[in-house]
Amino acid sequence: MTNMEFSSLLGMDTTLVLLLILGLISYFSWIFSTIKDNKIGPKMASGAMFIIVLLLLWRVFQLNLDFGLVLTGAVFFAGLSWIMGSIIKLKTLTSESRSYFFILLIILSIRSFAYEPYQIPSSSMEPGLQVGDFVLVNKFAYGIRLPAINKLISKEKGPKRGEVAVFLPPHTLCEATPEDARPELSSMSVRDSQIFLNRFMSLQKTRCTTLGIKYVKRVIGLPGDKVEIRGYEIFINDIKIKQELLNRDEVENLYMETIDGIDHIVRILGTKEYENFIWEIPPNKYLAIGDNRDNSLDSRAWGYFSKEHLIGRGEFIWLHWGSFSELPHFQRNRRIK
Repeated sequence: MTNMEFSSLLGMDTTLVLLLILGLISYFSWIFSTIKDNKIGPKMASGAMFIIVLLLLWRVFQLNLDFGLVLTGAVFFAGLSWIMGSIIKLKTLTSESRSYFFILLIILSIRSFAYEPYQIPSSSMEPGLQVGDFVLVNKFAYGIRLPAINKLISKEKGPKRGEVAVFLPPHTLCEATPEDARPELSSMSVRDSQIFLNRFMSLQKTRCTTLGIKYVKRVIGLPGDKVEIRGYEIFINDIKIKQELLNRDEVENLYMETIDGIDHIVRILGTKEYENFIWEIPPNKYLAIGDNRDNSLDSRAWGYFSKEHLIGRGEFIWLHWGSFSELPHFQRNRRIK
């Protein structure tokens, strides 16, 4: 069995699997050397585990994996270690595992049911959200969901037009079908359906993962809405969205756009060819686009996202860290509009 087949079997990245195996080896080496009262062994194993944990976190963020699932696994592992320490009567393992268990459980609870940090990875929401912005996502804004499995356990509240939402778009989910993204696909013209199919399948082939990839966009269409985009003009239920020019130069045009009383700034570069889109949004589906209208992979390319794939509402920018070559700062701290 090749490495690729092995990782595919586990539904995980090969590097991630290797790091997990090395971490378990270091973990059991620490237990064994501690029991044998070896003075050097536990220090070496602890150092190795620390480095491996850092590499694991780096790989998790690089793969854009669901950190809630990672935290859930960490809580479960700490609990098992606590139990193991009690069984083999290793006080050091018991005490450390117990403290890690409660710390991780508190972090998991806050992240799952209150606020989750999310880093903006692209320029699709500029100028409002920039690459390197760390955003607090309100997890209870659209209903409380269980961590990792994203199952709703409270009354559901859908997003409002104009809100910035974090969600899983269909083309990032390997099990999603083109019909999930556009339920009306069979009733579309042959030309339009073929264009969408080619685009969706190409995106899904290069971007899908088992757990999906989180996107942040502005919601402009709710279930039952008729939304039309003519070039850079947006019509919702046949009413044109107000756009007021703020600044124009050789590079960009900035407009103040108002959707249902929510004001936000959009960037238009004028580089896209004229396109016309018309959607009549089905039940339980939403339409979302980026504020950087010429540089955003959004509903214009991959269709609708589903209510069951809502993560939360973007509310605050709490930190900006553009790259490793610069220091993080709090100068962009503000509420998201």
